[in-house]
Amino acid sequence: MDLTDVEGDSPTCSMAAAMKTWLSDTSKTQRKLSEYTIKTTTAQKEILDQKISKFFYANNVSFLSVESKYFVEMIQALRPGYSPPSRRNLAGPLLDIAHNEVENNLKSQLNEVEGKVCTTLCMDGWSSVKNDPIIATSMHTGKQSFLLSTIDSGSDKKNAEYCLKCLKEAVGEVKEKYNSKVFAFCSDNEAKMKLLKEKMKEDDELKTIISYGCSAHYINLLEQEVTPNSVLKYIIQIQNFFRNHHQPHVRF
Repeated sequence: MDLTDVEGDSPTCSMAAAMKTWLSDTSKTQRKLSEYTIKTTTAQKEILDQKISKFFYANNVSFLSVESKYFVEMIQALRPGYSPPSRRNLAGPLLDIAHNEVENNLKSQLNEVEGKVCTTLCMDGWSSVKNDPIIATSMHTGKQSFLLSTIDSGSDKKNAEYCLKCLKEAVGEVKEKYNSKVFAFCSDNEAKMKLLKEKMKEDDELKTIISYGCSAHYINLLEQEVTPNSVLKYIIQIQNFFRNHHQPHVRF
């Protein structure tokens, strides 16, 4: 039956008219293959790469995991046609982007306050999972803390003189790089740090900086004084276990 020959208001006529209209519309507009696929543009890939990289940095995940077969399969199941960044990109360009973002965020916070912003420096030392001596310095703007530097002291003896040198370098970096003034310094109450604070009083660049001990460390010292030796020896055993075993040391 020719659809153009159908006349009247019968159901057959209405159906034929609707079919004719549909055929006419679809003949004018051809569907595109892209409507049935997921396409990731270059700009979208850059955004996705940065979001994945931040997950690795924030959770201290090995960069090698990004090339795991199961990780790649998971990402491609979530976003077909997208390939996650390589471990070399995580350790290179993407890490630079994340670092610059943190730097810009810090500078933005410092610029929010009119005039010269004063910050507090915090310094602490510990051993890495490879038992390398590390000195870390962070700065606090009053709103948020930022890691300023981590130094592997290597063969240098981590004494009060060495820590004083690191502190002076940190104060200079805060002044030159962020146009900020250090007004306070916080550290634990370990012997060399106590000696460091005494040396600060004799240094022309540092003597005006307020120095004080870490409250959490004070509480820890107090607990050592009031805890019975019968209990303290078990606490020391637990601490030694975490310090001397790689996996617990990494996780905690």
